[in-house]
Amino acid sequence: MKTFVKGKKYTHQEYMELSIEEMIKSISEHVDKEDPKVGAVLVDKNGAYFDKAHRGELRAGDHGEFTLLERKYPNEDLSGFTLYTTLEPCVKRKAPKRGCYKRCINARLKKVYIGHYDPDPTVSGNGARLLEKAKIEVGYYDKKYEEIIAKENAQFFKEASKRAEEEKTKEIQPAINAIENELLEFQLDDLSEQAQNELINRMGLPYRFGTDGFTTYLNRMKLIKIDEEAQTARPTGLGLLLLGKSPEEHFPQARIKLTIRKDNNEPIIKDFSGALILLPQAIEDYFEAVFPKGFTSRKSFNRDENVEASSSGVYEVVMNAIVHRDYSIEGARIMIDINDEAIVVSSPGKPICTLEQLNSFTAPSFSRNPKIAHIFFEMGFVEERGFGMEELSKFQNYGLPKPVYTFENNTLKTTIYREIDPDKQTIIKSELSGINLLQQYRRLTTKQYQELTGLSERQSRNHLKALLDNDYAIKDGTAYVWKE
Repeated sequence: MKTFVKGKKYTHQEYMELSIEEMIKSISEHVDKEDPKVGAVLVDKNGAYFDKAHRGELRAGDHGEFTLLERKYPNEDLSGFTLYTTLEPCVKRKAPKRGCYKRCINARLKKVYIGHYDPDPTVSGNGARLLEKAKIEVGYYDKKYEEIIAKENAQFFKEASKRAEEEKTKEIQPAINAIENELLEFQLDDLSEQAQNELINRMGLPYRFGTDGFTTYLNRMKLIKIDEEAQTARPTGLGLLLLGKSPEEHFPQARIKLTIRKDNNEPIIKDFSGALILLPQAIEDYFEAVFPKGFTSRKSFNRDENVEASSSGVYEVVMNAIVHRDYSIEGARIMIDINDEAIVVSSPGKPICTLEQLNSFTAPSFSRNPKIAHIFFEMGFVEERGFGMEELSKFQNYGLPKPVYTFENNTLKTTIYREIDPDKQTIIKSELSGINLLQQYRRLTTKQYQELTGLSERQSRNHLKALLDNDYAIKDGTAYVWKE
């Protein structure tokens, strides 16, 4: 075996052969799968030998390129150097690790010679293209050396090729939020144009459907994944959930099941599916169709006289279930069960806060799905002024038991009671009517409220006082102002 002296020049062939000798020394850290064997050689800007390394040389699991570039020379100026590596630099690593192609870029290498492409689906040619994009020259070993490398890595290549076939129908699994994974079996055509336009319109985005600006926005929000090297763009799980034509094809658990039970009648069962951002309107419309009297959504409190107090909370609870549920639990759907006494909304997954915080209505606004929460908030579906936890906490003012949160079988259940004390029905109707008007006009005197409603001065004053007492309004002179 030839001895290489630092600072002395050797031939291109000798450097390739040395990297293969290093490759054979590689140390595997797994017992349940084969790890790739990788050897690397570094040549200085004058073409002289600098150093070598192999996988696992200094620490188990460390890649050969990482060992050579950063373990051995963390503070050395390697700009203009040339790297010989038996296997294409990796692209994707589990956070906080970085792909070896980035380490090559950070070292400001001039050229990288690659002995064999990596058949792993998370690399598969992308490593070389990313280096070229960073203006690093890429060269390749002679075929005879490629064959040696393939033989030494035969079992790893076999396993990697099998993974590549499996990845055609599965998402690549990075280490961050699973629903932000790219879905390899879906295309951008699987996203609903209606849902995308709804997103644009309700959020007031400065883009039009189909434009480069909107595509960039979707990519930035991790609703799609753009691979510039491969020139592909696909939905992520998050994008399919929010915007997909049929997200249930990949997430069957994304359906919502509504069951309405009335005495001596067959239960009414309704399933809601499709893009998540289209579900709020669909659910609201269905509620209004099924309950034309006595049950309306929070957005239409003054449409009829017989407004049910619990309606002001159920819509919020359902929206929160959509936003905060755990979408990784297969076979677990959001369930809405309605009977004459109560409405129970079941949301899959353990809450990220305590039950004590929920039941005391002091829960923080954190979400396990922050991007869904952000989009639903920007679209006006959750946490609008006057609703949410504050609204639920006021149910006792209406003569109702306060809503109750329980957790069982990996499901968070919210129970909203529907029975109401008749003595308090009048003040509830008054307050809910006033909420809608004051939200619309922002500032009203008793006289103005009287003119808008046709009520007496005394009735108008009582309505506005109810808003003041329940913290919906503040008093400014003679006017009642909506509390921002």
